[in-house]
Amino acid sequence: MRDLPSGTVTLLLTDIEGSTRLLHRLGDRYAETLGAHRELMRAAFARHGGAEVDTQGDAFFVAFPDALACLRATVECQRSHAAYVWPEGAQVRVRMGAHTGEPSRTEEGYVGMDVHTTARICSAGHGGQILISDATAERVSEALAAAGLTLRDLGENRLKDIATPQRLYQIVIPELPSDFPPLRTQATRPNNLPTPPTPFIGRAHEVAAVRDLVLRGDVRVVTLTGPGGTGKSRLALRTANELLHRFADGVFYVALGTLRSARLVPSAIAKALGVREQRGATLVEAIAEHLRDKDLLLVLDDSERVRAGAREVAELLRACPRLKVLATSREPLRLLAEHEVPVAPLGVPERGGKARFAEIAQSEAVRLFVDRAESVRAGFTLSLENAPAVAEICRRLDGLPLAIELAAARARSYDPAELLIALSSRLSVLTDGPVDLPERQQTLRDAIAWSYDLLEPAEKVVFNRLGVFVGGCTRAAAFEVCDPNGELSLEASLASLAAKSLITLGFARGEGPNKVVRSGDESDAVRFVMLDTLREFANEQLDAASEGALLRERHRAWCLALAERAEPQLRGTESSAWLDRLEREHDNLRAAIAGALEARIPELSLRLGAALWFYWYQHGHWSEGREWLERALERGASSAPRLRAQALYGVADLARHQDQTEEALAACEDALALFRESGDDTGIARAQSQLGYIRQVRGETQEAALALADALAVFRRLGDLERISFTLVGLGALAHLAGDLDDACAHYEESLEIGRKLGDANATATALVNLGEVVQQQGDGARAASLYGESLALYARLGHRVAIAYCLEQIGSLSALAGQAERAARLLGGAAALRTEIGAPIQAFNRGRYDEELAALRAALGERFDAIWAEGGELPRDEVVKLALA
Repeated sequence: MRDLPSGTVTLLLTDIEGSTRLLHRLGDRYAETLGAHRELMRAAFARHGGAEVDTQGDAFFVAFPDALACLRATVECQRSHAAYVWPEGAQVRVRMGAHTGEPSRTEEGYVGMDVHTTARICSAGHGGQILISDATAERVSEALAAAGLTLRDLGENRLKDIATPQRLYQIVIPELPSDFPPLRTQATRPNNLPTPPTPFIGRAHEVAAVRDLVLRGDVRVVTLTGPGGTGKSRLALRTANELLHRFADGVFYVALGTLRSARLVPSAIAKALGVREQRGATLVEAIAEHLRDKDLLLVLDDSERVRAGAREVAELLRACPRLKVLATSREPLRLLAEHEVPVAPLGVPERGGKARFAEIAQSEAVRLFVDRAESVRAGFTLSLENAPAVAEICRRLDGLPLAIELAAARARSYDPAELLIALSSRLSVLTDGPVDLPERQQTLRDAIAWSYDLLEPAEKVVFNRLGVFVGGCTRAAAFEVCDPNGELSLEASLASLAAKSLITLGFARGEGPNKVVRSGDESDAVRFVMLDTLREFANEQLDAASEGALLRERHRAWCLALAERAEPQLRGTESSAWLDRLEREHDNLRAAIAGALEARIPELSLRLGAALWFYWYQHGHWSEGREWLERALERGASSAPRLRAQALYGVADLARHQDQTEEALAACEDALALFRESGDDTGIARAQSQLGYIRQVRGETQEAALALADALAVFRRLGDLERISFTLVGLGALAHLAGDLDDACAHYEESLEIGRKLGDANATATALVNLGEVVQQQGDGARAASLYGESLALYARLGHRVAIAYCLEQIGSLSALAGQAERAARLLGGAAALRTEIGAPIQAFNRGRYDEELAALRAALGERFDAIWAEGGELPRDEVVKLALA
């Protein structure tokens, strides 16, 4: 037999992602690239004792006598490939899958399920990604920290032809990319399910029961009910993950706990689904259109806060026959199609001597305590000596998961017996909470209060003050609001609160502990997040300490400063970073506006709305933004004319994009009158420019031209380049509609020149795509392609999905005209998938030309059209953009 390791071995399979595309790109130089790839791989394998079992093309099958050697080899391979200078600027991305087992030896190598499992793990990954099985992770986890590496838990995944779900992990190498698309597993469907920070313990029966109920044909809504802290959210997420492969169009999670009003439920659902408002339709109608034919599960978490929003959920269920809902709530939503599932606490051991060690160890509550205690205290184990105390702790806490986790966090400095004594003295009476609360909620309140009472005085103050933030905060925000005078040793208190599980650490989307977010003067990637139940308790303590009014005033001031600092940056070179930052702080901003309205501070709410309306427009919060503005205007009827005018201008723009031109026109005319009253020449010109756009949409071209021309003259006199660029696009569109291509081209080119000068990516991209349409109509396809490509690259950077889809369609149209039918079909398929994802159909005035192009492509490609179209639709957005730009 060949000289291969036997017994327990770690198998590794690798291949190059996109090798066919690489071959087409490099042509004759692909052989050189493949040779270099093989040389780098074999050098790493040899250094770490790997035995090459088989090699086919760019793929390797290698066996290692131990898992750590395999880990070191894979890391070296990825680092060497990242550092290598490949021909013609190509990038060679290798995907790797490793699994540890005892495969059977043969003359040719290995056979058995371990080989199949390794192959499936490799095929689930992406180029540059190292995936390992649970069996391999157990053998390398302790050595990772010393090597400067981390292990990312990717959860349980269903691999093709393997019945049992496999828990997979990713090796994270600090200096290399670590964020990849969802794994290519059978369970991978479209989803936004968050990855829980800790393992899920127990509840196998409940998961199975909820899963089966959701799948029943006569069930549309399943609501998990129970008091706070029973683990409803974790049970829902676990069930959702197990259901992922059963819903063809995916499973989407919607967090509702931070919403202040039921009116925001449609906005939250739309955000989770990637749906934006469309002209002529309400947001609920846009969501319904997006979901109408989809086989999809919505997970609505913390629904009790916004029970009035259940009406919109019922409307979606009526309009979308294949939609199902899994909700969590402290009480039923009272929907006709609802099936309630009460969620009980975790099972606890029996009292007294009846509970043997084996029974204690099998208790779900004890298993949860032990798992969390192990995470904070190295070497903690359940033993014959400490098992009775651990069992009693879990009983005293009634098996409530949140209470158990809070108690387990104290295992860092308390032995179970000591912890039980402390817990007993604090929870001897379980009726401290309001008598109208459920008993277990009183128990949870006591558990929180007990953990709170163990804090140092400065920690209590910081904990209380952090309660004013909704959805978390950055370190800088915590300092500014909670400790502006530097009196509390805030840094130490934050670290201590995190260690005691009273706050958790999160990161901005796409960021990690080694990367910072930079927008303006903000450089905090870390966010401090407080569970909602804890936040409510913190606010009670804040009010009890007579600090509530002061801290909420500081919080509103911080939000206003952020909004007004961001507003002038939303159209410039840093627009994308600032828009993302406002999105991260949206819950805080909502709380500030709501608080200002409740406190009857209309000027503050108007200033916030006036600063935020463009963000609401850019990120699709049209209805919500307009509602905040209109409520602020109603409360601030006597506010300064210029401030009211700015808010009305925002209402006008949002209403115009909602295709509600009557309301837009009325708001804009009111804004114009107030700008005139306050003598604001810039405001007057802005309102006139907006009026021009509104009248253009209404078909009042003569009035539109006059308004835009008047505005342009003022902006030129004032030297307001940003507004000149904006107004020129409107005038260019009017000229284009009138058939004056030369005049349209002149307006767009001047707008483009200004956009480039300002470094405004959005303005530049807008001018480019409009100019491209005129140039294409003039017959210069090559220049049009260049303009569309540059516009697409900018929009892709900004994440403007509707604009990306439109650019893909324009480039696809040019490809079809150039005889590149397959490329055109792929691009149009990708654009169609993107439009479906966000619920943005082709606009009516473009539909005729679009349908003609599709018919021509079908005729050119015949039976192959549908397959090629589908290929384009399955490509990730970045890949479609790369194809268009190639």
